[in-house]
Amino acid sequence: MMRGLREGSARSLRRGGFTVMEVMVAIFLFALILMMIYSTWRLIFQSSQAAIRSTTDSQRARMAMRTVEDALASATMFASNPRLYFFQADTAGQFAAVSFAADLSDSFPNSGMFGGERIRRVSFYVPPGGNDLVLEQNSLLADFESGGEPASIVLAREVQLFQLEFWDGQQRDFVEEWLSTNQLPVIVRVTLGFGVSKGSREPAQIVSRVVRLPTVAVPREAQGVIGGAP
Repeated sequence: MMRGLREGSARSLRRGGFTVMEVMVAIFLFALILMMIYSTWRLIFQSSQAAIRSTTDSQRARMAMRTVEDALASATMFASNPRLYFFQADTAGQFAAVSFAADLSDSFPNSGMFGGERIRRVSFYVPPGGNDLVLEQNSLLADFESGGEPASIVLAREVQLFQLEFWDGQQRDFVEEWLSTNQLPVIVRVTLGFGVSKGSREPAQIVSRVVRLPTVAVPREAQGVIGGAP
């Protein structure tokens, strides 16, 4: 009788356990669930990162464009000293470059580096071989031949297009060149392109603004110390 009880208990234990196949199936299902959870988490993470990058890039694009707008709207031309206050633009290629004097506000980037000197030469350009939009500022009174360095800051990265167009009153349209270095253009259209679209060479984001510049040069009799600098 005791033998029968032991045999019955052994059979019961064998029936209550798991076979190797059952364990393997359970492990496979568990691994499959983990993979699904990881894939979902990764998709959410990548989507969040893409959204953050898109928001950051959009904000940076707006800030870069706003800086260019503010500088152009503050452009200054002194009639008696065009040698210091010239307006020069190079619009060849996909990256334009522009340099001019401007009466800048205290909130303009890097203003604290110039000790309250509001009128400075500003330049916007993309360095050769790069895709960063750089803002460079020079003091009109500094002697850069003595080793002084301009203040530079990167306004935006992954710039694919920097285009300038100038309003021509005779043609009643925008033109790509501005050859009158001793005069300010009346209106400038600025176009910035950022990022690269998949399957296309076109920028992923394009921002364009039209900026009206001061149209009257400061006359000789109204110039101060900076305007009369040699």
